[in-house]
Amino acid sequence: MPHLGEHVGELCALLTAVSWAVSGIAFGVAARAVGGFALNHFRIWLALPLLALLALAVEGRLWPPGADAERAGLLFVSGLVGLVLGDLGYFHALATVGPRLASVLMATWPVMALGFGLLLGEPFRLAVLPGVFATVLGVVLVLAGGRRGASWNPTGSPRDRLSGVLGALLAAVGQAGGIVLARLAMRGGIAAGGSEGAVVVVDPLGATLLRMTAGVIGLQLAAMLRRRPFAGLAVARQPAALRGAVLGTLLGPVSGVWLSMVATQQSRDIGVAAALMATAPLFLVPLARFFYGTGFGLVGWCGTLLTVAGAVWLLTA
Repeated sequence: MPHLGEHVGELCALLTAVSWAVSGIAFGVAARAVGGFALNHFRIWLALPLLALLALAVEGRLWPPGADAERAGLLFVSGLVGLVLGDLGYFHALATVGPRLASVLMATWPVMALGFGLLLGEPFRLAVLPGVFATVLGVVLVLAGGRRGASWNPTGSPRDRLSGVLGALLAAVGQAGGIVLARLAMRGGIAAGGSEGAVVVVDPLGATLLRMTAGVIGLQLAAMLRRRPFAGLAVARQPAALRGAVLGTLLGPVSGVWLSMVATQQSRDIGVAAALMATAPLFLVPLARFFYGTGFGLVGWCGTLLTVAGAVWLLTA
């Protein structure tokens, strides 16, 4: 029988999915109370110093040594795309359509990443078609049965629901674009002026800190343009929203990111680790039922399962 230590990466990948599912519920409750923008503003400012402390404790430094100007620039743009553009859409979706639907729509990000890859000249592989089909069909089924989830926002109009759906899809685009850019920045290369075989790789924790710094700068500029430079303070004024925001931050961009990095590093197969992390919507379904009574029938279940299965296929194909 295999020793448990041989599956540390896979176990961390599953814990990542659970962390992201619980953080989605916590963020959803906070977003419903104060709005997605205020929550995102509070969360990103809280996550930055926590990640900085984690980087100092684990790596002993804030700036990853392999991050030259080109890589740092890619990571900065990655942070703007993923943590500003993408998260603005995601937190709006949390507030309007709830964590379950938002997470299922977010699971379409591998399809978006596939599209970005094609634009960057990557060859198209027929093996990915079943994953694309399953993901798209799953989302259609979830949307078709979505009115059973109206308990999240029972007074919401069809226009609110549409804006939430578009926000979640924007989040998927941001997630995909951010990951593609971060992958370009972190992959190995020959050190400038170095000897043959001297490979420089940007460590994931330092890369995450750089991306989060870009996210803070970008979101603060957005807050100033909206004349809400201290939008995050609204979270601190409401105890329930504050509890949800702090819990979501600890489980999402801090421990969730840390677990995902361990999973990426320790898993014997990175595709398996990524696929396990993509199962977060499956954990969200029962959590959503327990915490805020969202109803879901056979159509919703089938759609969620198909979407997750499609994401898993795309990540392992």
